[in-house]
Amino acid sequence: MIDFPISGGCQCGAVRYTVHAPPIEVAHCHCSMCRKTNGSLFWTGATIAVEHLTIEGEENLSSYQSSPGLVRQFCRTCGCTLFGRPLDAPGTIYFTPATLDGGVHPGHPPGREAHYYVGSKVAWKEIADDVPQFETD
Repeated sequence: MIDFPISGGCQCGAVRYTVHAPPIEVAHCHCSMCRKTNGSLFWTGATIAVEHLTIEGEENLSSYQSSPGLVRQFCRTCGCTLFGRPLDAPGTIYFTPATLDGGVHPGHPPGREAHYYVGSKVAWKEIADDVPQFETD
């Protein structure tokens, strides 16, 4: 069991955030947009209600609408991707759990984690966990 609140932030420390409740789910997205935006094999985001996340240093965030309906936010100093804001669900926000301090578990419920857009993943890397996989969203 995770004791909330838990905190995280960007590499340089200009943006910090605090999570006050468990995320709804954790998604690992393998689409080409997420891979390119993050420079990694997939992007991981934890979905949470906006009211359960506080952000310090928000003035240091830059925003980019990477695809229709999604605005990504990153630290303008170090470039660390921190948040995603789905325009069709303004009451929710994604935070990147890899940026949590000390690598703490984000606290999502068991069974609420999945890989999405696995049909778009890079061919040379296999998904080696038992988390559910979906071809699209």
